[in-house]
Amino acid sequence: MGWETVLKLITAALASIGTGGAIVFGLSSWIGKVWANRILANERHKLGTELEKTKRELDIIKETTLRFQNDKIRTYRSILDVVARILALLDAHRMGRLQGQEAGARFDEFNEQRIRVYGYLAMIAPQEVMDANDKLMDYILEITQGKIEYNWNGVRELAIKLLNQIRVDIGIDKNPIEYRGRL
Repeated sequence: MGWETVLKLITAALASIGTGGAIVFGLSSWIGKVWANRILANERHKLGTELEKTKRELDIIKETTLRFQNDKIRTYRSILDVVARILALLDAHRMGRLQGQEAGARFDEFNEQRIRVYGYLAMIAPQEVMDANDKLMDYILEITQGKIEYNWNGVRELAIKLLNQIRVDIGIDKNPIEYRGRL
């Protein structure tokens, strides 16, 4: 056998292996792509399911937080309503427009409302708000019971302290407000 024949045999062998190798490489490449696409689709499905679950959980947390915050604001508004009502009554009483049994009935109504509001506050407010509320209500009660004279500046100072604690709690602004009027 000559070199030419050996070279032809080697070339033929390589050609046959090359063609088969190309076919095997092509099929393995195609099967690899099919498997990769199936695995990717499966992972996408798992990820999509996990994302949906996480989104539902976040929606529940968001709704719960919003509901709690709204309850806080409603409760704080009820405090302000009660305080505004009693301060208007104290002004009317001081000016002589509210006397006798009518004044007593209104003060009894205030007392009932302040006790109810205290219960609402106890459920949602931090201690700083509770303390500011206690100081204001105690001051107003002392006025209504005749233990101290009605002093608008004292009431205003305690009311502003309560408002500032409420503002901090609901996250409006941590900077305190102050009265800058003339009276």
